[in-house]
Amino acid sequence: MIIQIVGTSGSGKSHLMRSFLKWAAESNGALPFKEYIEGREAPIGYFFRLKGVQKSKNSRQDIYVPGHYDAPTGGCDTIHDVKQVFTLIKDNYKIGRTVVFEGLFCMNQTRGPALAAEVGKGFVVLQLTTPLATCLSSINERRAERGEGDLDTKKNTIQNYKRAENFSYRMRDAGARVIRTNRDEALDKLVSLLGVS
Repeated sequence: MIIQIVGTSGSGKSHLMRSFLKWAAESNGALPFKEYIEGREAPIGYFFRLKGVQKSKNSRQDIYVPGHYDAPTGGCDTIHDVKQVFTLIKDNYKIGRTVVFEGLFCMNQTRGPALAAEVGKGFVVLQLTTPLATCLSSINERRAERGEGDLDTKKNTIQNYKRAENFSYRMRDAGARVIRTNRDEALDKLVSLLGVS
């Protein structure tokens, strides 16, 4: 299974992934191992084996999460090369791992639907339905933590909000399952999708 978490900046994508990695280590006992590659200081991804996964066609114990979460914003956007991100996703999926990923750059209107068409219903889009006002507030909170002022313009965030919606429709049309969830229930939905009892 491949699970892509979709939403605009401030919707809770990175927060959900950090919560998932923490849940895996603390509640499931699956310690995530960091994967490194030459020439990159930060991890390129994490892999671990979940316990208690119910056997089904799409459930796999081995999980791969591309990108890193050592900074406030993380995920695949820390890799900066969409082609490399999708290569990591495909390669890990092909060797039998469930891939869980997120990032604004990954809402790629060409690569995403092509991969969804390949994988079919084994590809799930977990779309965060965080209201735009909440997303903007979250962005400003992060900026304040860095000592920066509020966003000067909301244009990019608004465009990415619409882009996430359009991308989800496009992925559904390509064969993916799209599940909409608010960020408070997203971790439970993710764990459920992974078939953990």
